[in-house]
Amino acid sequence: MSYNYDECVQSTQDHRRRAYANASDATTTATAAIATSAPDLEALQQSMDGFATLSKHCPMTPLLWMQYSHDTEVLMEGLMMLESSSAEGGSEPQQRRLQQMQAKKIALESSTGILELALGEFPGCALLHLYYLESLADYVYQGEGLHQLNAQSGAVGMELDDRRATKNKLSNAFENAWQSVGKGTHVNEGVVVSEIYRLHGSFLLFCLSSVVAELKTVTSDGNGTKGNSETNAILQQLSTLFHNWSKTPMGEGSNDEMMQDIEYFWDEACPLLLSLCDGEQQKLAQKQDLEQQKASLWANIDDERKKTSTLMNVLSSYENEVDVAMSSEGIVLPRSTLFPQQQDESNDDDLGNHAQSLKRISAKWHQILLGDTNRFLLGLGGSETSRAFLKATSFLQRIYQGIVKRGNTVANADRSPLEDYVATYKCSIISSLYERAVSECPTSEPLWVSYMNFLRGEWTCLRNIIKGQKHMLQGQELNYQQQQKEELLSALQSASHRAVRNCPYSSTLFEIRMTTLGLISVSNLEPDDITAVVQEATEMGFLNHNQEAMLHLRLVAILVVKRRLLSLVSLGTTTAANGPGKDYDEGEEMGTLSVANQKKPSIGVMYQSLNPSVMEEVQDLLEDIRDMYEEADNFLFKSHPTWSEGKVALCKHRALTEAYVLCPIGLALRNAFDNDDEMAEDNEVVADKEAIKCFEKLVKAQKPSHPDSWREYIRYASTSHLYSMGNDSNSTQSQSQPDGIATAVSTLRKTRGLYNRAMSSVKKAGQDENWSPPIENTQSWMGKGIDSAMFHRDYDAALSDLCHEYLELERTAGSEGSFSQAQTLIRSKLANLNPLSAPAVAMASPVPNIQEEAHGKRKLETSNNNFQPENGSSMMTENHDEQDEEECDTQSKSKRVKVKTDLKQPKKTDGVHKVRVGKMDYPAHPYTIHVSKLNKETQDMDLVDAFRLEFGDIVHAKILRDKRTGFGGHHFHGESKCAGLIQFEERLSAENALQKSGEFEVGGKLVKIQRSHLPAVGLVPSGMHRVNPKGEGKVTKRNKFKKESKMKVDTNVSMDVVDNGKDKPNKGGNQKKKNNVASASPSSISLSVLSFKPRGMRQKPKISLDSMKK
Repeated sequence: MSYNYDECVQSTQDHRRRAYANASDATTTATAAIATSAPDLEALQQSMDGFATLSKHCPMTPLLWMQYSHDTEVLMEGLMMLESSSAEGGSEPQQRRLQQMQAKKIALESSTGILELALGEFPGCALLHLYYLESLADYVYQGEGLHQLNAQSGAVGMELDDRRATKNKLSNAFENAWQSVGKGTHVNEGVVVSEIYRLHGSFLLFCLSSVVAELKTVTSDGNGTKGNSETNAILQQLSTLFHNWSKTPMGEGSNDEMMQDIEYFWDEACPLLLSLCDGEQQKLAQKQDLEQQKASLWANIDDERKKTSTLMNVLSSYENEVDVAMSSEGIVLPRSTLFPQQQDESNDDDLGNHAQSLKRISAKWHQILLGDTNRFLLGLGGSETSRAFLKATSFLQRIYQGIVKRGNTVANADRSPLEDYVATYKCSIISSLYERAVSECPTSEPLWVSYMNFLRGEWTCLRNIIKGQKHMLQGQELNYQQQQKEELLSALQSASHRAVRNCPYSSTLFEIRMTTLGLISVSNLEPDDITAVVQEATEMGFLNHNQEAMLHLRLVAILVVKRRLLSLVSLGTTTAANGPGKDYDEGEEMGTLSVANQKKPSIGVMYQSLNPSVMEEVQDLLEDIRDMYEEADNFLFKSHPTWSEGKVALCKHRALTEAYVLCPIGLALRNAFDNDDEMAEDNEVVADKEAIKCFEKLVKAQKPSHPDSWREYIRYASTSHLYSMGNDSNSTQSQSQPDGIATAVSTLRKTRGLYNRAMSSVKKAGQDENWSPPIENTQSWMGKGIDSAMFHRDYDAALSDLCHEYLELERTAGSEGSFSQAQTLIRSKLANLNPLSAPAVAMASPVPNIQEEAHGKRKLETSNNNFQPENGSSMMTENHDEQDEEECDTQSKSKRVKVKTDLKQPKKTDGVHKVRVGKMDYPAHPYTIHVSKLNKETQDMDLVDAFRLEFGDIVHAKILRDKRTGFGGHHFHGESKCAGLIQFEERLSAENALQKSGEFEVGGKLVKIQRSHLPAVGLVPSGMHRVNPKGEGKVTKRNKFKKESKMKVDTNVSMDVVDNGKDKPNKGGNQKKKNNVASASPSSISLSVLSFKPRGMRQKPKISLDSMKK
């Protein structure tokens, strides 16, 4: 990029500081400082140029947009006043005032235009909405002042239609503001939201006073009904405002001041309505009616405030976490000192108090717009703030998804206040919270990714509902669904565009933008729109250093156009009884039974031919896809000529697309265009040879070739005869290719030939020990799982699969000679294969030196002698009968012999999943999963919140961290390893989680889920599961023996030695104590140091000297 963002911002701020040097003390001096200060117009013009440069290259932050608008207003007003003063010299005060109001009005018009662009970028910023509304209200105020001055002077002023248009614009601006910030998503910004409510109330009072003033001047009786309807409509809008105000949760005492403001607005509106009454009787009736409306309205407000108070207790915890995160990053809004209590000195008594309330107070915004130390709304939100917002949005999404799943099964009365709150606003409240988050953290990639995925999911769900119930939806319900779909469509387009502008370094967001265009533009997708996104990523320059990302974006662009091609063909060639045909991503039954054998008549899919216009569009898409592949090939050739892995990925992607999409469709088009010989000849070349050319290029792109490349080639070659089956021809040219019945055996021979070529081009197993597959690359774009061609599997595992498939072919459709030849080839390739690194299929392959040993037997050396197959069914047999072991000892060493050993026989682990760590295999823990590719900021409870709702209850979850000692001690938390362990209460929960690997998101990032051999927690509380449920604890038996031995020592009673049934006294006259040696205790009765023995060994009983003498 040709500019430095920080340098441009700093230069612009320097110009602004110089321009407003005279007003620098306005925050501490009198209010009139701003009014009397004369800004430096030249410096102000330079700051305007800086803002214009920034807005062209990248999106600005909300505060920069507000400063841009303010500088534009001040500059234009100053230039116009300078021009008028120099042209007319001294003028009358009234004329001077008229010029000021005209200049202010024109300047406000330009300023509000800039703010509208800002709201298009950040519709979730409450402070930006407030500044725009106050500017637009000031524009209305200036217009009313001009109208009154012109009326007094007799000049033509502002027309009535223009005044009404301005009021309607302000009214629509308030509605848009409530859609973005009036749903309770800005709880801790209640001071800003309350200001918007007050301004809206003042505007409604102004409209009511204007209508009342007009009605008083009308003398005809024909407009009385119209006037009453207008006043009733404004009063209804005021009541709705009070009701919504009471429903909106706001913190920091904003709800406490609400009732005072509501009382003020109602008390101001009632006298205006009573002034229209003709007599005392009519005024009394009107007054009683207003009192009844007030009583009913106040009762509803009290009920809503109680619900809002309960709701605040739930939402405040997440809002406080957001506040703490923003405070730690220094970007929190100073709400206590945001708006100083100052009033404008100028006062136009002629316009009335209600019009005066619309005038913007300049001193109110001085600290925000001219402060040098402000850090809020500058896009400085980091990972901590974005993580706090993501936690809040995920919480609301869980509530919303639960409501959607339950549907109408739960009555409204049984819902909690939070569920009722979410059910009222549905997905719009989550979108509003996301918009607030991106206004604080516009450069957070996980935040944008999570927002885009949410919008895409909602749009897809709504599209499916409309598609499935289109014949059932009627009238207003259908219109509502269509309107909601249009709103989501607009939000998707806007969010995808803003995401890549704010995060041009994210290949994931560019990918989501392209797939979003393909999702929302199904019927009118243009390939040029998709390629424009790739071109935009290239021109921005942030991803040019990342060759994998740039190639991936080109392949995703091809994928989007390919989906459009498949959808066009699928919908154009099928019809259904109850609607349009099936799309390419839907399922279809095989339909192998005849109509006579079917139990029920099938009312399924009916096929038809494509329309000529659709055929032309399909042909154009075929050419576009091939052109996109050529452009990707040129990109690799010019930018990365030595990158062999990228070349292989592109060749594989194109070969598969040509084989299974482009070539079959091209062949069908060739048959459809048989009447045009020239077009048929061209399509024949493409359809018959393009796929083979791509596969040949794939297997030759890398030396030695990867086995997976050959497997894809062979898989296509073994099924490609289905495309040409039945295309018999009598021409001489067609005899060079098999047709009809000859195709089956010809395909078998070609497949065998490809296997022979593959065996000669691949390397032997275990040759390159230092080679590591590119699957270990942890690029963020790999998380989507769209492009599996960007990496290969382990070479030895792929080679083992290739050899196994070759043997299966020869065993099924080969002779004894070809089967023996295949054995020889495979034996040479897999001679050095490590059995532990091979998959289960390769372990069972009949090659002698990779056989798996039986449990409990020693492994002996084997020779490489050829082994003759028996009956062509297996290459090697193993004697499992232990009665023949003596005979096996005298045989050749080339055969394996089972030898009995004294080693402890290991437990059988058949069917137990294994986890490989280094060179060892460990049994997987049945309840625990290993989650990787996490964000470094992810905490333990984030894992619990994400997995518990989706998969079930969790015993424990923890983030794996680096161990650190020294400063902070052993309890100091080290840096996260971006991985963690989650232990469920049920096995099924772990199995379900394993199925979502690469698809499940944690913190807006797709994670990898694997089995774990370690539990997340060692000791599980009672009632939970156990690793080995044999007791109540790990050392239960050992503790039990210790307790029994202690009880025996304590309860032993002194006994005399009995001789011939008589007591034998000792010398001391005391009875002699003897130990009970009849029972062998598992531990020593004596508790001396020498009595402790290793665990598992039983100590012999102690025998006294007297008993030994006897």
